[in-house]
Amino acid sequence: MHQQRTILLAEPDARLRATWRVGLDAMGFAVREASDGATALRTALRSEIALLVTELYLPSGAEKCLVRAARLEAGLKRVMILVVSLHAGNEDRQWALAAGADAYLIKPIRLGRLLQVAARLATTRHQSRGELRAPHTVELGE
Repeated sequence: MHQQRTILLAEPDARLRATWRVGLDAMGFAVREASDGATALRTALRSEIALLVTELYLPSGAEKCLVRAARLEAGLKRVMILVVSLHAGNEDRQWALAAGADAYLIKPIRLGRLLQVAARLATTRHQSRGELRAPHTVELGE
C-alpha cells in the first residue's frame, strides 16, 4: 500500500479509465479522472496530485499541449507525468519527453505494467531542468 497519493487519469476512453482506476484504487492511490485536456488541467491545479497519467492527444483543444501546459504551471512543475498513448511513433515520444513527460508507454499495455510504472512514478518527484536528474524514462508498450 502507498501513503494516500493522488493520481490524475486524463484519458478519453472511459473503459480504460475505469480499468486503470480499479487497479490504482486497489494499490491504495486516490484517483481523479478527466476525459479531456481542459478538465485535466483544471483538476490538476485544484488537487494535490503526485502523478498525471495522460493520453498524448486529448479532446477539448489541449491536445498534446497538456504535458507542456502542466510544466508551465508553478504548482505542477514537480508532478510526475506519464504519457500512455496509442501513438507509437518516435516523433510523438520525443515530443512528449522534451515537453516534460517523465515516461512514455505505448497502448495497448498490460494493466500490471501500467500499475508498476505508475506506482514508481507516483512515489517520485519531478526535478526541474536546472537540477540533476536521471535521463527521461522511455518505456515501450506491451
